Amino acid sequence: MSTSSSPAALLAYERLAPVYDRFTDSYDHDGWVARLERIARQHGLSGRRALDVACGTGKSFAPLLELGYDVWACDLSPAMAEQARRAGGVDPDRIVVADMRELPHEGAFDLVTCLDDAINYLLEPDDLVAAFRNVARLLSPTGVYVFDTNSLSTYRAAFAARVTFERPQADARWRGETRAPIGPGALCEASIELAGSSVSHHVQRHHPESTVRKALASAGLACRAVLGQSTGGVLHEDADEDTHTKLVYLAARAGDESLDFGKEVTTMEIVRPIVRPRIVRPSIVRP
Repeated sequence: MSTSSSPAALLAYERLAPVYDRFTDSYDHDGWVARLERIARQHGLSGRRALDVACGTGKSFAPLLELGYDVWACDLSPAMAEQARRAGGVDPDRIVVADMRELPHEGAFDLVTCLDDAINYLLEPDDLVAAFRNVARLLSPTGVYVFDTNSLSTYRAAFAARVTFERPQADARWRGETRAPIGPGALCEASIELAGSSVSHHVQRHHPESTVRKALASAGLACRAVLGQSTGGVLHEDADEDTHTKLVYLAARAGDESLDFGKEVTTMEIVRPIVRPRIVRPSIVRP
């Protein structure tokens, strides 16, 4: 297991935690997570016991509470986890500091989520496998794992050198820092310049779909669907790295093919045909 990703990601979010909610205040987590949950149910999800991995300040699990889920959560950053505890709605003892490659949880969860490109902070294939194995250990027999990754389009639009934009509500400036050509599997960097000369430096790896599928299989998980996503949380039937801002994956324990994972997702949730989104601005990275 690589250890290179954790210290960088930890420091990035320890510095970003005080302004994270302001930095992401335009993101519709409520609508986005609700859509993902409905799609997960169409792919076999039953039950309402959820674990939100890399929960940040709690924005990604708050919609699950509204949907009646019994929620546990974790984040690598103590500062982010503390913000999530303060948000309320979940017993503070259920929100723990943990690396997604070494989850301390026990029991079976019906839904495991890992959203807002947290998977891209895992920099090596072994890191992916380790994280996915932890999820496989915790999923119930009919459980569904939902996570997203950034697309090549996002990295080229937001992480390339000379890309800058302001986030005045957070008194912050995003600056892309990747100078090499950005292709499949590229290592990408960006910084968020914060007030008081503090810098939140982010290092991510683009993970091609083939790499993700291989890591899922190695971990004992089966990929049930891969959706494209464009800005605003609009989901698309056919994922396209060059058009969409994210790829959204749904996975379940391997060997459960007898379950009804083959239902077609309704047109209410997915746009057909694919529409070209506007230029992305990272959410790190917005839904």
